[in-house]
Amino acid sequence: MKRYLAIFGFVFAAASATGSFAGEYLIVGTQANGGGAIYEVNGGNLTFIDNLPAVEAVPWGARAAYYHEADDTLYFSEGDSPAEWSVPLGDLLNPETRARARRIRGFDNRGGGEAHPDIFFRGPQDGEIYTHTRGGGRLWRYNPANDTVTDMGAHTAATDSKIYQVVYGNTVYTHNGDDGFRAWDQVDNGDWSAPYDAGISDVLKSHATAVRAGDGMYFSGRSGTIAYGSFVTGGPSPGSLPRLDPISPLNSMDVSGDGTKLWIGGFQPHISRDTNYLGYFDISGNLDTARFTLVVSPGSTLPGLEGNDWRISIVSIVEPGPQFRRGDCNNDGAIDLSDSMYALSWLFLGGPAPGCFAATDTNGDGAVDITDPTYLLSHLFLGGPAPAAPFSACGTSELEADEELGCEDSPCP
Repeated sequence: MKRYLAIFGFVFAAASATGSFAGEYLIVGTQANGGGAIYEVNGGNLTFIDNLPAVEAVPWGARAAYYHEADDTLYFSEGDSPAEWSVPLGDLLNPETRARARRIRGFDNRGGGEAHPDIFFRGPQDGEIYTHTRGGGRLWRYNPANDTVTDMGAHTAATDSKIYQVVYGNTVYTHNGDDGFRAWDQVDNGDWSAPYDAGISDVLKSHATAVRAGDGMYFSGRSGTIAYGSFVTGGPSPGSLPRLDPISPLNSMDVSGDGTKLWIGGFQPHISRDTNYLGYFDISGNLDTARFTLVVSPGSTLPGLEGNDWRISIVSIVEPGPQFRRGDCNNDGAIDLSDSMYALSWLFLGGPAPGCFAATDTNGDGAVDITDPTYLLSHLFLGGPAPAAPFSACGTSELEADEELGCEDSPCP
């Protein structure tokens, strides 16, 4: 059985182990092979779940983690050593399963003076696994099915871009070796643009970078200072978070799934490499006065951890919503004239209410009204636009309004 131990931050919040895998998890990688661990995040508290498995034939533990939702797998890389590996996240979280690591060999024989990858990330258009390497600064696609890599032909002159890659929109940003970012855009056929200057400056020659997915706010820093800015507006960084004295420098950072916390991991090399610390900024309000909460003091540790030089990663797993098919207003599994008639009957003639209001919101505007049956009729008979996904088949929706409308009854599995 896996162990569950709680660590409480200086700001109190209740901690409890969840019975579902949905939730938020903090992964701490260390230089010790098999010394890293995964923790459940409950507010500002951490509950130890399991150690990361030891990996065959690596010099030390790969510390930068990326979660690939399509295959429910964590991919780890190091950059300074040939240490890429993967492990199913579900196996780590399942108390009845012993998680085992799989050594990745695809990057071992690339040639061209390339270092190993620093971090994996998801292609924003095609959903495939990519990574960037130092040396020639190349972009690679990784295929886990046959453990091979493909050079994507998008190179950058920035050769020292260790663990700096973040994704926002259709763009991957990486530290440019100086005080800003270079970027690549992925187009809808999966190809990549040539790297270009992202038009962002004053990011402190960053040692680490994170992005808030909801609005494109980036956080980029080194030593004890973290600059912030926007990938949307670009330009010089407008400010910085309160300095982390006296516990600088930072080593890695990541944003919580709800966008309210910026988790920080670091150590104090002027004292010792085992003076690790962990904490978070509250980034829900004014960033210039954001409050920092220290969860692990320098020199202390977390349950289950071995090794030093911590790097952290956040994985947020959202409980999937109900499956439905937009436009199937009467829940008969088909989309035809009867669906518009059903919606009109409920709206104006006192007919029965739809079992799935999200499916009845045919135009996806967050409300169910006369525009929905007319929208569906326009699509069915006048060549109008199709309803928003999920339409062609059963599926879940990414629209927040659909969650608010609800779907209590659906013929979808």
